[in-house]
Amino acid sequence: MKNLKWAVSIFFCLLVCISSLNAYSQNFDQSVRKYISDSAKIIAFVDATVIDGTGNPSKSHQTIIIDNGIIVKYGKAQDIKVPKMASVINCTGKTIIPGMVKLHEHLFYTIKMGAMANFAEMPYSFPRMYLAGGATTIRTAGSIEPQADLTIKSLINEGILIGPDIDVTAPYIERKGWEIPAFFEVKDSAEAAIMVNFWADRGCTSFKLYVFATKEDMIAVIREAHKRKLKVTGHLGTITYQEAAESGIDNLEHGFMASYDFDHLRSKEGFDFEKSINALGDLDTSSAEMQKLIHLLIKKNVALTSTLPVIKPCTNSEIVLGGGDSALLPEVMKLVEARWKRIQNNDSDEVKLFK
Repeated sequence: MKNLKWAVSIFFCLLVCISSLNAYSQNFDQSVRKYISDSAKIIAFVDATVIDGTGNPSKSHQTIIIDNGIIVKYGKAQDIKVPKMASVINCTGKTIIPGMVKLHEHLFYTIKMGAMANFAEMPYSFPRMYLAGGATTIRTAGSIEPQADLTIKSLINEGILIGPDIDVTAPYIERKGWEIPAFFEVKDSAEAAIMVNFWADRGCTSFKLYVFATKEDMIAVIREAHKRKLKVTGHLGTITYQEAAESGIDNLEHGFMASYDFDHLRSKEGFDFEKSINALGDLDTSSAEMQKLIHLLIKKNVALTSTLPVIKPCTNSEIVLGGGDSALLPEVMKLVEARWKRIQNNDSDEVKLFK
């Protein structure tokens, strides 16, 4: 099954490199050209199995005609006439899927810094790995080096680097509360509003409120972003989902895992992470309280990004979901495997929350 997943992704990346990238630029850097196996103007993918992304069953024996990066014909192989000048790729036994649009991604990696944590930008490997996994569009959902993320986006569009199309989220909008040197901390809601306009002018397309941001920060950020028809999301803490929905937030990260609405003893000045998580874990998902919040989110058109692979319990799961362990450095794999072994059968709370 692992090999099948990677086979699908690898074949799909061939499709990406010869179609999506062509739409951006005809002048590719040598480092990008080596990934393009066919640069013909018209390409025919013949006799493929196609998963179209609509929820319909997969279709076998399909042919796709691409002209200058655009899909112009698609249907049963026997019904599609392949142009004489087309470059033909036999896809018997292969599967084509739509590019995956990933909504909570980062171009940085968490690193230890003594007793603290920090972040390191991964500008070269991460875009390539996203594309290798079949992601043709990603939203960074929080940036540590936004100037680097924006430049990477441009370099990909220009054909200098290989990677997915990137919607860059501005730096986390956060107050003091973490010992993470890479975080920029706003001192008040006026500064939060300034951040929105500063980074929107430079090409960021969304904004992310973080755990210690205040309700006043949220109101200011939503006001300024919506003036420019841009979106606001949040991995919240001091702000409840109810407050966020009523204030007009567009998206919430991590499903309900970051919802602290159900700890009724929380103070207005802050929150107790452990108590809030326990309150959520003890909640019956069919309870009137949860149903009321769900219906409010629906009424206010608030999307939820679930990030299930991030919060999935370790017990009885793969060490690296999807069999991607071959892409890790041996030193990193040792750390990941050690953590996985340590948590096995010791994550009952996570199991409950995940369900």
